[in-house]
Amino acid sequence: MPSYDLVLVHAPSVYDFRDKGLMFGPVADLIPSTPVFEMYPIGFTTIASHLFSNGYRSRILNLAVHMLADRSFDTERMMRKIRSSVFGIDLHWLPHAHGSLEVAKLIKQYHPDSKVVLGGFSATYFWEEIMRDHPYVDAVFLGDSTELPMLEFMRSIEAQTPPENVPNIVYRSGGKIRNNGITHIIENLDDVEFDYGLMVRSAIRSLDLTGHLPYLDWKRNPMLLISTVRGCSYSCITCMGACSSFKRNFGRERPAFRSPEKVLEDIRQIDSYFRGAIFLLGDIQQPGNGYASRLLSLLQKERPRNEIAFEFFNPPKRDLVAKIAHSVDRFDAQISPDSHDPRVRAAHGRNYTNEALESAIHELLSSGARRVDLFFMIGLEGQDPESAAMTVKYSDRLLQHERAGERLLPFISPLAPFVDPGSDVFNSPDRHVYRLFARTLAEHRILLLRPSWKHVLNYETRWMNRDQIVDAAYESALGLNEAKAKAGALTRESAEKVERRINLARAAVVHMDAALKSVDPEASLASLGETFESLTESTVCDKRELDWNSRSFYWSIPRALFAALLGK
Repeated sequence: MPSYDLVLVHAPSVYDFRDKGLMFGPVADLIPSTPVFEMYPIGFTTIASHLFSNGYRSRILNLAVHMLADRSFDTERMMRKIRSSVFGIDLHWLPHAHGSLEVAKLIKQYHPDSKVVLGGFSATYFWEEIMRDHPYVDAVFLGDSTELPMLEFMRSIEAQTPPENVPNIVYRSGGKIRNNGITHIIENLDDVEFDYGLMVRSAIRSLDLTGHLPYLDWKRNPMLLISTVRGCSYSCITCMGACSSFKRNFGRERPAFRSPEKVLEDIRQIDSYFRGAIFLLGDIQQPGNGYASRLLSLLQKERPRNEIAFEFFNPPKRDLVAKIAHSVDRFDAQISPDSHDPRVRAAHGRNYTNEALESAIHELLSSGARRVDLFFMIGLEGQDPESAAMTVKYSDRLLQHERAGERLLPFISPLAPFVDPGSDVFNSPDRHVYRLFARTLAEHRILLLRPSWKHVLNYETRWMNRDQIVDAAYESALGLNEAKAKAGALTRESAEKVERRINLARAAVVHMDAALKSVDPEASLASLGETFESLTESTVCDKRELDWNSRSFYWSIPRALFAALLGK
């Protein structure tokens, strides 16, 4: 009898990354995970929670974290050992195009009688290619709402009947591929169960904490996510999660929001297990109709112990900032202006003035925000190298004007590695004056194996080619690093370390290009292997600048164990 009914497996971006000399570059410097993209999607938690509450034995297995945490970790031994009726693998963001399918193949090799299924944004977009070219995949789950479809799929397996009535699924039957279509689209996020203690209880049952970690560094810097929305109100042109993409690819006409009351329940639940910062995914301004005011009123009464981080797609106005300051004891804010140039910003899908941005930053800092993070990008429509340089100068002026030290932290990185499939740019590159180097899933799998992140990029623009994007990324990072040191946002020692790494990374790209043109590219690349490995993280900034917490997960262990024993 299998140990589990469903095991949700998260693969690394490139399956055999430990054996390859890959220079990942700054593709993940501004997110919690490493360039292996070991952070599994929040949907793992909701699917596992939904099945567990309906009597099915489910767990999460983060293979990517295991492989990062232990260089000698035997992936094949783990996959031979674990048994389940169904293995679900995410192919959500396209950087997993290689690893997810390689792990699917491996699982089918060792468990031919188990069902191997894929799901996620990219799996939905490329379902035809997956089912045609990868026979070890038994089914693909479509769309953004797969909790109920997975439950119905499990029931069909239990009843030994074809999944012909399971919504949101493509499957094999009688030698044919059958598509049931996307018919299940939740309209209210309150209908989705978020069991944040599942990781704790499942880790205890399986004696495998590492395999449940959301990302490698989570124990040192725990961050807890609460999703306030499924879908989006904005149309950023390179993003598969934009509202236009949701409508086109997933049948979602409008976002589904989680009520303020449910968000408060989520915060309470997290508070019972963890001391980490809580990040509210989605701008609380999106729903309108007093949503933010209602949520903040509830928070003011609750006074959660955890730090709360707010994400803003549009700069918040003074009255909203004031309400936040009165509602929680400790808060942070993240805003992604993308560019200092309002025209570039608007072309990308964010349409607001610099005056609105600067006013919001000032209000947030004046109202007691512990930190305000700003995220800028390189590789945007209408952005040339001079424009990227001006973004750094603009950030410098902000830092000098606010004089907030480490409480104001601007970051800049390339749009990397891929323009999302299904996004407006991917669908109409000529209209946005982009050139794409890959269109199919197979072509992206090949790109991921290129040794340098420059050659992994699936795009360039009319205003910047690949070489210019790479050069602008490093040049802007150097300028911003110096600006932060000058403003006291970074210590001089930290800034000097980042500067050395940026210069090493720039030199490595030059050596990489020379190696690829040499008589024996493989030998030349092999000689650079150790250099690449040392530059996989903290290239354009010190990754620890992103840390919100001063306390590690170990401070939460007594609380988490107590809550698990009480069955919260």
